Amino acid sequence: MHDIRRESGNRIAWITAKLAILSALYVWVFWHNVSNMALSGFKSSESAHVLTVPIAILMLVYLRRSDWADCISPGSAWSVVLLILTLALCAVFIWPFSYGYAYNIASVLVLGSLVWITMGRRACKLSLPMLMLVMVAIPMGPRLYATLIIRPETYTIGATAKTLDLLPGVDTVVKGVDIFFSSLRNSGVVGLGESNRGARLLLAFATIGIFVTFSQARSFWRLLFVGITAGAVVLFCNFLRFMVWGLATIYLSVSPTSALPRNISAICSLFAVYAIFVLLCSAKVNLFIEEQEDQSREAGNEA
Repeated sequence: MHDIRRESGNRIAWITAKLAILSALYVWVFWHNVSNMALSGFKSSESAHVLTVPIAILMLVYLRRSDWADCISPGSAWSVVLLILTLALCAVFIWPFSYGYAYNIASVLVLGSLVWITMGRRACKLSLPMLMLVMVAIPMGPRLYATLIIRPETYTIGATAKTLDLLPGVDTVVKGVDIFFSSLRNSGVVGLGESNRGARLLLAFATIGIFVTFSQARSFWRLLFVGITAGAVVLFCNFLRFMVWGLATIYLSVSPTSALPRNISAICSLFAVYAIFVLLCSAKVNLFIEEQEDQSREAGNEA
């Protein structure tokens, strides 16, 4: 028994050493990408979630540690093939197709192939949520960001203005990306000074959703259900954020440039997206009867 434990410990230590060496080489080769992601988190509040991604990845490893221990195996020839293909893809997006965001995505695929080489195919599959977190942390170019943000921002601002207009004694009008309001107590504008008034924390919401969903093993149907509803949840919480911002601005009579309504709305929406994803991941509905029976059986076996 002692020899088996020592052999297992030596194996894990060797795998950890290999992963550390390959990770260091990865950071050295893709230093520009890694540094850009880190700097974006410090420079812009829109990318503040980037700073939490390493912590979220370490927590996922800890929460799923038993699964990691069971799935580690030697890499295969296919992992080497995948590494070569992903590196070739990175080269293609440097020349002849100079497309920075696609290059960044390809570099994450390189990271996944390194996990496969070091820890095996099952470990690579288990690392997919972590790779998704890294992808969400990649800074977008202004053109792509505008393409993804303008439409949800427009809808969110319009929906917020119509909802605020239903409040007694409150009248609103939308001019561009500004919601002007007048009430019995005061008048002003909601979200003055925010570059993306209705769509600032979308990627932060997505980061929370990925973390909550994959924090423990779930059935395929549960993951599919959460994946289908995730977009609606993110957009709803984005609307909730700006709605709380509007209510705080109107009823607290703060300055249009005050940080108070922004902070209140951000905290409320972040808690809301966390709570909704927890509910979706644990809700007991008929669709997941089989999943619940499996969980009850596993709990009985452990007891």
